[in-house]
Amino acid sequence: MTDAAAERDASAGHEPPVGHDGSAGHDSAPAPEFPAVDAGSPQRLYVGSYTASSGGSGAGITVLERTAPGQPWQSVQTVEADDPSFLVATEGALHAVSETTEGRVLSYTVSAGRLVAASSAASGGAAPCHVLFDPASGALVVTNYVGGTVSVLSSDPSLTSRVAHTVALPVGHGPVQERQERPHAHQASPTPWGTLLVSDLGTDRLVEVVVDPVTLVPEIVGVHLLPAGAGPRHVAWLGDRLVVAGELDARLHVLRRVGEKLVVDHSVEVFEGSSSASGVFPSHLDVDGGRVYVATRGRDSISVLAPGDDGRLELVGEAPCGGTWPRHFAITPGVMYVANQGSDTVAVLPLDPETGVPGEPLDVFTLGSPACILPA
Repeated sequence: MTDAAAERDASAGHEPPVGHDGSAGHDSAPAPEFPAVDAGSPQRLYVGSYTASSGGSGAGITVLERTAPGQPWQSVQTVEADDPSFLVATEGALHAVSETTEGRVLSYTVSAGRLVAASSAASGGAAPCHVLFDPASGALVVTNYVGGTVSVLSSDPSLTSRVAHTVALPVGHGPVQERQERPHAHQASPTPWGTLLVSDLGTDRLVEVVVDPVTLVPEIVGVHLLPAGAGPRHVAWLGDRLVVAGELDARLHVLRRVGEKLVVDHSVEVFEGSSSASGVFPSHLDVDGGRVYVATRGRDSISVLAPGDDGRLELVGEAPCGGTWPRHFAITPGVMYVANQGSDTVAVLPLDPETGVPGEPLDVFTLGSPACILPA
């Protein structure tokens, strides 16, 4: 394992606890009836993984295809790369971060679904763990976890001499000493007003950044505070409110905008008793159909929450993720694809049309150390 990977995942990263038995650790209601096949809409999946360079078992980026909904998925291409742990698509291209000590952004052109290596650029910091296409600037935005930096570079894969314009997150730390000794940039997410919010797991802050669309230089324009020890990881918008997954406190924090600031409106547990549970780490967060979905590693579950009559998030249900150590998932109409890093599997879960809660897997296929799933 590289030094960057070891520090990046000191407590909750891409090596799940040894001897994890794969159980979700909770009781679940009887599963409702679902279709017997994966009838979701995507015909292609791109899956990033952790590779041997960090102790993972993945090969790089795997391209999976099927001929029609309900047909089996088949691997049609594997592109070797070191720890391509997060992926994003732009028109005619796919980009991945190489989560290594030196940190790289790998860009590919896409031809009939196949990836063709186009260019590689420095990410501007160690252990990049997320890449975003910023609609306001048309650029790629990379968060470097160990480096504690945010970088911006051209999204044009044909440019072989791309330079990352980088800004360091403000100095600080949080109360969880082994994880919050300094800034750790985890994700960048666009705001409705054209800026970006960078979740800093190390300092319990959301750092607001604006990118110059001409020079691609990022500038910090604000800082928004979260409860001490939250460890913000991923965020998603639910209407005009921002939902933040706390990796370290196992809670969801709902923020609203007051003037130029984002302030915490309320916080809820990811599952019943999550804030007092040990060894559980929420990972990916997404919003679909007015519901909030969050995966929890160590619990091996997907939680579904929705606003109650008073506007506060309430737990709708929780279901097993179909494997162990769910690092990421992607939602398509009626179906969720889960990257279960610890069990080396991708699980295909149907979503209840009434509640959105996942059911028993429609399919589970083997893929080494999956870290990110991108449907196409």
